[in-house]
Amino acid sequence: MHEIGHNLGHDHSGKDGVTYADPTCHMGDDANVWSDKGTNFCFNAAKTWANKWYASYHETVDPSRGTYFGTLVGINAVKNNTIAESGQDIVLKIASSGESDLYVMFNRKTGANKDVPLYGDQVVIVEQRAELQAASSLKAALSAGQEYTQSWSASGTLVVKVCNLEIGSPGSARIVVYATGQAMISCDTTNTPTASPVRPSSVVPTFTSSPVLSLLTFPPTKAPVFDGSCQDRIAKFAMTNGKKIHCKYVSKNRLKRCKDPAVVDHCPVTCGKIGCVCKDILNKFTLPRNGRLRSCAWAARTLSKTKKRCRKSIMRSHCPETCGVCIHF
Repeated sequence: MHEIGHNLGHDHSGKDGVTYADPTCHMGDDANVWSDKGTNFCFNAAKTWANKWYASYHETVDPSRGTYFGTLVGINAVKNNTIAESGQDIVLKIASSGESDLYVMFNRKTGANKDVPLYGDQVVIVEQRAELQAASSLKAALSAGQEYTQSWSASGTLVVKVCNLEIGSPGSARIVVYATGQAMISCDTTNTPTASPVRPSSVVPTFTSSPVLSLLTFPPTKAPVFDGSCQDRIAKFAMTNGKKIHCKYVSKNRLKRCKDPAVVDHCPVTCGKIGCVCKDILNKFTLPRNGRLRSCAWAARTLSKTKKRCRKSIMRSHCPETCGVCIHF
């Protein structure tokens, strides 16, 4: 499928300048699944858009002119004929003059995509400067309540937020897309000024002059808070093959060991799980061996002792910044 993808006009799918680093796409194939038999997963959003297999369910938004508040479903919804005739999309293209195009889709882990190595059942965003003969770059994989932001030329900050995810049949993801210099909308907005999609493709109309926009508000972005779901497991855990390891062992060969989905789930900080905020916790915690209360500031207090203290799993888990565990995307 990788080589067929090249014949279809696709370049590779990577991340952060690494050629084969997008595990959601056959053009990245970063999961040791190179074989004649292959596995059941497909192409990322940019490649899927270019293939035009689901062109009737493509949607485009120009954040410098309008907004998007809609629902994404997985590719199998088309095959199973469970997709709505209107109001549901397969791929969303975010495009403005002077910006590299972004492509968004719900990476539903079922059917033809049931073996996708990573980021299944998340909203995945990739960047690609042209539809064909251009490499793509994985930008984010979002779960419910998470958002992706980046500078968007003269339009302020681009915001892509996942309002909610529903994992069922067919499963769906409701998202909002806007640029702060043009509009401010939230997941609670009930009167969002976006038009119903017109197939096969349409651009969301301009609403900058609409009085409705003045009524829309968006909660202020809060500073990152330590999240337990983004904390490496302290104790040993079982890999997919049953082998019991700990996250420190994973850190010695991240590239290979983080290809195991079980490893990513248990070691999100070590593996640099997208959407995960890597932060030292602020509160003190109890060391399991002697019951003493310690903090990350204590771990960093004496440089000569920090390396020794960070050998402990609990220190690496609670103080990933101090211990140098974080991977920043």
